[in-house]
Amino acid sequence: MSIRVLIVEASSGGVVGGSLTGFVHLIRGLKPEDFSASLALYEKKSIEPELAELGVDVHHVQRRRLPKQHALLDKPAYQSAKRIGAIGGALRTARQTARIVAEEMPAARQLARIVRDEKIDVLHLGNGVRANFDGILAGWMTRTPIVCHVKGFEKYSGRERWAAARIDALVSMTEAIAAHCRDSGVVARSNQVIYDAVDPAWLRPTRDPAAVRAELGVGAEAPLIAISGNIQEWKGQAVLVEAMGRIAERHPSAYCLIVGGVHRAGEEYAAAMRRRIEELGLTERVRFLGFRDDIPDLMNTIDIVVHASVRPEPFGRVILEGLLAGRLVIASDAGGARELIRDRDTGFMVAPGDVAGLAERLDEALSDPQAAASIAERGQAWARENFSLERHIAEMSAVYERVMRNETT
Repeated sequence: MSIRVLIVEASSGGVVGGSLTGFVHLIRGLKPEDFSASLALYEKKSIEPELAELGVDVHHVQRRRLPKQHALLDKPAYQSAKRIGAIGGALRTARQTARIVAEEMPAARQLARIVRDEKIDVLHLGNGVRANFDGILAGWMTRTPIVCHVKGFEKYSGRERWAAARIDALVSMTEAIAAHCRDSGVVARSNQVIYDAVDPAWLRPTRDPAAVRAELGVGAEAPLIAISGNIQEWKGQAVLVEAMGRIAERHPSAYCLIVGGVHRAGEEYAAAMRRRIEELGLTERVRFLGFRDDIPDLMNTIDIVVHASVRPEPFGRVILEGLLAGRLVIASDAGGARELIRDRDTGFMVAPGDVAGLAERLDEALSDPQAAASIAERGQAWARENFSLERHIAEMSAVYERVMRNETT
């Protein structure tokens, strides 16, 4: 009899991020005779038709979110009061109480209903202890084993530390995240690092690169650079735009693709980038493609993948996709990205936000494509050896089986 797993992915913002994409690849790789996976989403996602084709049941949970901003924030008296120990503590307690009552408990009840109706054996929470506190409550309400997947560098309080100690398994996406959790006192009964993976069958292109370039209006020999990810400020697309401005004279035939949907929090940022592209005279050479469902075809067409996050990236799924596709990857030297790339061996690393450094690496790669191709080849071999889907599936499957047996190691 297969283990029934409910994966809870609570992201919002109107886009499909790397976390959800990673879970889709996990589901694709799980052995159906051993595991049956379904998904709980907190908003409708464009990826749902693909999930339907995979036969995955999708449940939608409605979660009210209290506004982060309120009228008192602008009041000097309120800010002064927050700095007084007892008052500040009381305000934080009041905020957490309101969050539990208005946000988390209603969502927890919905999740608990799904768990009971679907006879779920394991609850896999995909967004960490803080963002998935409602899922933790649902697990306790239904006495269902909890696997909590941490995919970000969250700020933790006492309640997260208390809750983590009562979670069956905490899975960190990278060693960097695991260290952050330990340093923050967020430790579960069982703790493990499991790297995400990419399904090689999904990454296989379906169209000839020449056809894709023709569709994009890019010549067959033109150097093609791309950055892929939801458009929001911390993802650093603007850093690449500025770097393109710096290399425009030396590499006038180079094109840049900005791939990804605009996050609700990134609308002003996207508009400012478009204005800057126009100011730099790059309108014809820097293209916004929006959300694409043909990432494998694009990866097979471009020459260089840029990851330019200005904050430490927990993992950087696009880095792994680029490596596995045999592209040269230039990534921000922070967070989990350091575990995916060895500088000048399997790719290039650049300090976050370093426009000049990124421009130098782009210039170097475009000026010596043979050397760039050698680095890309080593990167592909490295990724295939260390970040295989088979390894990811085996490790996650073992976690599911272990929590079902109530084992902590």
